[in-house]
Amino acid sequence: MKLWQSLYALIWLNFFVLLVATLDVIPYKAQVHAGLGLLVLVVAFINKVRIGKTSAPARLKRITAATAGISVMATATGILLAIPALASFGIVFRVLHILAIVAIIAQSGSVATAYDMWEEGELTPAAKT
Repeated sequence: MKLWQSLYALIWLNFFVLLVATLDVIPYKAQVHAGLGLLVLVVAFINKVRIGKTSAPARLKRITAATAGISVMATATGILLAIPALASFGIVFRVLHILAIVAIIAQSGSVATAYDMWEEGELTPAAKT
């Protein structure tokens, strides 16, 4: 998969994470949500490593690294939500979990678009009109 495709895939993976979380008709909802969440974590780190090997602008590399870090937070809060002994903190973990997912969507959308434009040469001074 090309890097730009992987960057856009992270947006859609998180969209489906939220979709699964909100639809009650999905069989094995918790397992599907956890599986997609794990995939988000893996793709976020793959994107971080792959964009780091390019000559893309440093800002994109920093945002991608931050996105990978936020995916760790999303994973951690998801795991904490599954521990019954921590149920009294459930609302806090749930809010942090949702905020992390939304932040990943926003940041990965930003990076995917900017990287795609950079790769196509649309950000060069000659491209400005």
